[in-house]
Amino acid sequence: MPLTLPEIAAQVRTGLSALDAAPFAGLFAADAVYEAPFLGQRIEGRDAVVATLDAGGVRARAVGLTKAQVTTTLTDSGFVVELVVSGPGTEFPSSVGIVTVSDGEITSYRDYPDVSAASRFTRAVFDRFLAASVENRWDDVADLYAEDVTLEMPFTLPGVPRETKGREELRRRFHAAERVRRLVKAENVVVHETTDPSVLVAEFDLHGEAGGTAFVSSYVMVLTIRDGLITHSRDYTDTAAAAERLRAWSPADSTAG
Repeated sequence: MPLTLPEIAAQVRTGLSALDAAPFAGLFAADAVYEAPFLGQRIEGRDAVVATLDAGGVRARAVGLTKAQVTTTLTDSGFVVELVVSGPGTEFPSSVGIVTVSDGEITSYRDYPDVSAASRFTRAVFDRFLAASVENRWDDVADLYAEDVTLEMPFTLPGVPRETKGREELRRRFHAAERVRRLVKAENVVVHETTDPSVLVAEFDLHGEAGGTAFVSSYVMVLTIRDGLITHSRDYTDTAAAAERLRAWSPADSTAG
């Protein structure tokens, strides 16, 4: 016997509250359609629709969002879904969706997300990056980069690679640098949004200790963040001030001064 409309709405509410499409994945019709008119997106077929919703949950969790407050309102053909997503210190309305139901199955989901929220997702990834860095949680830092990330350091000293590719190579270099220096705190953090919500520019100073000596390094980073991961980064720092510290390291093992 097909589920009633209130039962379907309840299952969708349960899944979206946990940012997880699994609880209602089986409710989509085989030829269901997902549309995001603000993004010009149209997805056809149950498997593709569920994969799209799953990917949205992955992106949300990747930037530190953990749950959503979900309101469903029944209509004559289905129900309306309103989402307010949240995580530690973060809460904002993220989307409203129009769900159409026929014969106990979801036949269409028209999703209207807050497109400007993308810049907040981007900022959230940077905030997690900076927090993990000053706490010297280098595996957590590495995990914020995409597997095929490219990191550029235009101001590097002779003998230090200007470009690094791949998350695992960055992880190796982070741990190598960890052996000779420890970060303490970040100050003077200024984040600039850009016209592309997936790109931000950040200025900050990192305080640390190396060889028993305190140091401060100033940075500018131009970050591209997609699907909750850093896909490209250009990191600028004062290499003249870093030269003395780098002299005690193996240049190939350091990602920054």
